[in-house]
Amino acid sequence: MAATSYTGNANYTKTWASIYSIEFPEEIWKEWFQIYGKGFKMLDFLSMIGRTGASVSNRVFYHYEDAATDKVVNNEAAIPIGGANADITFQIEATDYINDGTNYYSPLRVGFTVLIPAAYQTIGEDRLYVCTGVSNATVNRVYTCTPLSTDSRIGTQIPASTELMVGPSNYAPGTGQPAGMANGSYRRSHSTQISKESCGFEGGTIAHRSYREVMTKGGYPGLFDKGLVETEFRLDRQIDLALFIGEVNTNTANLTQASQFGGTNARLGTHGMWNWMNDLAQLKNYTDTFSMDDFDDVKPLLQSQGVVDATCLFAYGPTLGLQVENGVLEGMKEWSGGTNLFVNNKFGVAVKGVQKNGINFICKELASFAHPNLLGNPSYTFDTSGFILPISEVPVRLGDSPEKITVPNCSIAYYNHNGEDRTRIIGTVAGLNGLGYDIKNEYDGEMVYMLSEFANFFANVNQTIQVIKTT
Repeated sequence: MAATSYTGNANYTKTWASIYSIEFPEEIWKEWFQIYGKGFKMLDFLSMIGRTGASVSNRVFYHYEDAATDKVVNNEAAIPIGGANADITFQIEATDYINDGTNYYSPLRVGFTVLIPAAYQTIGEDRLYVCTGVSNATVNRVYTCTPLSTDSRIGTQIPASTELMVGPSNYAPGTGQPAGMANGSYRRSHSTQISKESCGFEGGTIAHRSYREVMTKGGYPGLFDKGLVETEFRLDRQIDLALFIGEVNTNTANLTQASQFGGTNARLGTHGMWNWMNDLAQLKNYTDTFSMDDFDDVKPLLQSQGVVDATCLFAYGPTLGLQVENGVLEGMKEWSGGTNLFVNNKFGVAVKGVQKNGINFICKELASFAHPNLLGNPSYTFDTSGFILPISEVPVRLGDSPEKITVPNCSIAYYNHNGEDRTRIIGTVAGLNGLGYDIKNEYDGEMVYMLSEFANFFANVNQTIQVIKTT
């Protein structure tokens, strides 16, 4: 039976019910979703993998995640050509060390080695140089490194910002210990956002409108109307966009609103996934079209951040999605000549996943990336963009707790504390009505208001990858 004709009779003194609290038959829910849901959203993905049940007790909260234990150093300036068995000296870039005004923390310490790549060695082999001295400057420290092999020689200038691996320590018998190494942590802050939607029923409209009396999942009676479906999906779209492109309001002096309870309050905003990735994610650029070969570049990026054998969501816009599909089809044509894509009088290929170079990709086009009035608008570049998100749990410390816990790396958290659950609030404010509601004003009709207060929680963003087309 079509959802738009699913009607019944009810006593309207019962409350309106959220579509997510109703035990709809599967065929009814699918039809509502197709009509009003506007395709697959990031919010839908989080719901599918059970990442929508978190609660927070503050509007601003934070977590700590450990910094990487293995790090490279980048030389600040070029290292020149030298003689055989000659020392080299160089500074490392400011982003490679921490100077808090009192202490200086660096991954390269006296007694440890750096591995000079073979491309810069006359002998054509990778060679270890031991750090034998360092200047005492609090910034711009100069490191002196001596080769272990007498035939080591810098035969080609090492360009600035070359990544050099920090190797094992190398000590003589009877010597002292190296300086301690601080393994720092990063504090990531999160904040909630309030999104709202409304719908109204003019007096008399409900008398001839399709509705249905329903039972909620909790066993309580409620009322359902397709107008509420439209309104809730509009609220979902707001939440989905905020989760993705939301920004924290730092313009708190100007972006304020008068409170009905006195004073003014700053508008709230949560930091969206794409903005987190702009700040911290790895970057995978592609030119012209995304091919099967581009999948091979993902594993080294993940491994550089400690991710191995991952299952990842690969979400993208329609143009990039078509390129992924065509790339897979080309691979099938080349390597699977016996495949028959003509089934049930239809030809087609639907790419739901790719397994390449040890990584399992779950491929999905995001509706907001395709919608011409949303991120799919030609004013933006999301139709050719995407991101790769490992589906994993990560160890973090939440707030001031000293204990580490394991949590999903990406989820939506709702403000829910001291008995007030702001996950999804639906309320009715009625004027003159024949439905049995308390009369709140003189107007002939009823308003249904919706509110959700939520936050985008994102941890270990450095393990994610932005996929961007370059010209």
